[in-house]
Amino acid sequence: MTYKIKLALIISTIFVAGCDLNKKSKDTSQNVEIADWSCTSPTNVKEIERFAQQEYNNILDRRLKATDQYESDLKLLSQINSSLRFELKSITTTSDPSNATNKLTCSSQLVIHLPKGLQRRAENAYLEKPCEYECEHDEGSYTLQHWINDVHGNISYGQDKLTGTLNYEITKTDKEGLMLSVQPDNALLDIAASMTRYAVQFEAFRKANQNESKAYEEYEAVQQKQKALALKAMQLRKSDLDKEQARAVERLNLTWDNLSGEQKEQLKSDQTEWFERRDVDCKVVSQKSIESIPEKERETYQQHYQYWDNEMNQMNVEMQYSKCFIQKTNERIVYLNNVFN
Repeated sequence: MTYKIKLALIISTIFVAGCDLNKKSKDTSQNVEIADWSCTSPTNVKEIERFAQQEYNNILDRRLKATDQYESDLKLLSQINSSLRFELKSITTTSDPSNATNKLTCSSQLVIHLPKGLQRRAENAYLEKPCEYECEHDEGSYTLQHWINDVHGNISYGQDKLTGTLNYEITKTDKEGLMLSVQPDNALLDIAASMTRYAVQFEAFRKANQNESKAYEEYEAVQQKQKALALKAMQLRKSDLDKEQARAVERLNLTWDNLSGEQKEQLKSDQTEWFERRDVDCKVVSQKSIESIPEKERETYQQHYQYWDNEMNQMNVEMQYSKCFIQKTNERIVYLNNVFN
């Protein structure tokens, strides 16, 4: 006897990277005719395989729309989709058909046979794939195989095929006849869709990386040019400060030499303490960060501090010390010239 059954395909769609793990897709239903109530019914098997491919297409469509900034090779996409094959294998009836009155529970493996070359192209494309989210792994060392193992460890991958589990139930109902409820492992379909997406966007990934590399090189060229300008400004200012510091020392020595022996003796202890204070005070002042200096108080050479490297930062410390040294030395010269007047 042939039954009319209502096919309710109930799935829990699992996404990765930024998608709702609890989100469930809408049920899809379709009337089909089968010859018997069995887990291995060819009609059931064929319908489940058809559904799996349809759901793969839905996931792939969402993936491509979400990443439409990368151009897809539509010809290659058509070739891949026409060559993918979905096969239900190792079907097992997990309930006892002789004791079951209204429900059969079934388990199986869903094998997705990949067209030749898709696995290798997807693996290469995964390595080229720009970071769409914050990169958690070192680029170039984290492969497609790593991703599958980390995120979908229960999926078998390799030799141009993907294998996962698929469970389903056949239930007798008074009003609707036989109802087939399918619960596929959508991680498997997600991987297949992602691999196809990577393959058809491979060239776009390469182009994006080339553009990024070119932009980075241009950015680095500008940075190096600005750094060279900042260094030149520092060197010119440092040359001026070195000369000013030498003149200040010379003037201080001359001022001290102009004092009488008695005056020098009176100031000897004070002069020694002043030398120490000047050194300590200027070392403290020189440690002041450039960011803490109000912009209006920064010298011309300090306007390009964002281009400084460690060596240039150290040069700025030395220049800050020199400025303080010159100022305090000039103040001391004035003091010595007036202390006995």
